Amino acid sequence: MKKNILLLYSISLTLTFITFNSCNTTEPTDELKPGRRDYTWTVDTLFLPFNSFTDITGTSPTDLWVCSPGDADKIFYHYNGNNWSTDNNFRVFSPFSISSLNSFNIWSGGSDGRIWHYKNGNWSENYKYSLNTTNDITFQTILTLSSNNLLVAGKYYIDADYWGIILSYDGNTWKKLNISKIRTGFAYIKHSNNNKIYFLGLTTEQTTESRYQFYEYDGSSLKEIYSGSQSNNAENGRLLQLGSKTYFIIGYDFYNYNGQTFIKIGRLSDDQMFLNAGIGRNEQDVFLGMRDGIAHYNGENTIYLYQTTGNVFVRKGILFEKEVFFLGRDTNGNNLIFHGKLNK
Repeated sequence: MKKNILLLYSISLTLTFITFNSCNTTEPTDELKPGRRDYTWTVDTLFLPFNSFTDITGTSPTDLWVCSPGDADKIFYHYNGNNWSTDNNFRVFSPFSISSLNSFNIWSGGSDGRIWHYKNGNWSENYKYSLNTTNDITFQTILTLSSNNLLVAGKYYIDADYWGIILSYDGNTWKKLNISKIRTGFAYIKHSNNNKIYFLGLTTEQTTESRYQFYEYDGSSLKEIYSGSQSNNAENGRLLQLGSKTYFIIGYDFYNYNGQTFIKIGRLSDDQMFLNAGIGRNEQDVFLGMRDGIAHYNGENTIYLYQTTGNVFVRKGILFEKEVFFLGRDTNGNNLIFHGKLNK
């Protein structure tokens, strides 16, 4: 089902669960203009009660992929610019992350240490990582830089405790990075224009506060550069990709990191509905994930582009030069894909 929706700052709709990705974006410059807000939106609805989409990737607005760890015969969906479709093939795989290099080279990471690859029009298992002590390994995030440079990360469990894990791929072989034993689960990877890789780690405790960490990887070593609280009413943190540069959301603000200190760029929102998630083209064109919709920061102020009446959670999407897509889910088991196009 698809319906056109004119640009509104308050729209009654219910959705859940989004995060953010980027593609074909614009570099921040010293002569930026506030990002435009005149988008026209359409919504595609897929009724999948046991199949919540967890990630989205693509090379163009007519070549998108989403994944889900839900129904085994509906874990990958493709969008061709008109329709979403799946091949209904049963697969022993529960994907959580997906990343595309081009239209015929897509990678996905998921549970049981499995990594899948789309090549020559077909999905197949490329690699399964295992440890002698456990097979309880989940790859939550994957980053495709080139055909011979991939990273996948997540966590593994041993004796009811968990530790961070990162694998790299050189075009032929997957290899576990030799990092310190870190009690965290890597949730996001971003590549910045300073040739550094940044990771977000999450540490969840049952009886004490949860925390998040920012890590920087220079190709040989991984170091923690920041840590903060992830508990209720705390600052929270996320990686923020603006064009080819990685920024850092801490609380309601976002920061640049110069290798030594964090420099505040601006305040994204004062609204408690802000979920510390976003993506953008540059420092004055940032889309924000909200509990009740999608907001936009233009360097001067923040307003809703799409607002719902229900309690929703917007965290993932993908951005192109003139179009944006966001994943959502309502309480009736509908996966919703929101598609915004800039007006001419």
